Amino acid sequence: MWKNTDSDITGNLPFLFLIIWHLFCKFVVWYKQKNRIMSVQKRFHRHFPVKGYPLYWIIIAYLVIGYFYPVVGLLALICMVGPVLMSVWRGRYWCGNICPRGNFFDRVLSRYSPHRPIPAFVRTVGFRVFMVCLIFTVFGVQMYFAWGDWGAMGRVFWNIILVTSVVAVVLAFIYAPRTWCSFCPMGSLSALVAPRKSPLPAGYKAVHVDNTCQMKCKSCARVCPMQLTPYESRGEADGYLHYDCIKCGKCVQACPTKIMKMGRVGDK
Repeated sequence: MWKNTDSDITGNLPFLFLIIWHLFCKFVVWYKQKNRIMSVQKRFHRHFPVKGYPLYWIIIAYLVIGYFYPVVGLLALICMVGPVLMSVWRGRYWCGNICPRGNFFDRVLSRYSPHRPIPAFVRTVGFRVFMVCLIFTVFGVQMYFAWGDWGAMGRVFWNIILVTSVVAVVLAFIYAPRTWCSFCPMGSLSALVAPRKSPLPAGYKAVHVDNTCQMKCKSCARVCPMQLTPYESRGEADGYLHYDCIKCGKCVQACPTKIMKMGRVGDK
């Protein structure tokens, strides 16, 4: 019974894609018209070029190949378990350096996003708990009916990634590129287990701000994808230990006086 239902859904996916694409194009047109009106207003946050490898092709390939071969959807399990496990000793490093979708936000969407302030309520504990419960409930119910069929189980993962990616892209055009990352269920779980105080795990790296920082230019905060304020940790021996810091290093690169660095506690 499940196979027939899944087949029907799969058969309708092209039409769903067309509808989503049509709505997206309409939204882009509306956004550009609105952005022209607001372009005279200078915003605090801005785009900052990213160094490193373009990993966003992975998420694109995943969605395309997974559409034709649903079992490929099971690979999403890597990006669900990996961030949380790594966060235990490296914080949200995965989110800022390995996550293909996050890479897409920084390299592509950041160029076109208005970089408006991320709504404060999406960062609250209550909202993040709600999102974790919502996503895992939907995931659990679908997986219950799909259990035993590898293709159907892969389709569950694929659907979750597709829907959340569409939501993330829309939010990027309304607010900031990493708005979704502020309450992403896996990101929230990673933040929960991230080190927040001494003693820190061996090899743990954090942003360190020299005590000579005057906290006037705030260049680090302007380019932070998560819209955090690293300058507030000036002179602290352990560095910036905010649980949502994704260790991307943009703040270090943007510092005009080069008094910030990414390193271990005690490094010189």
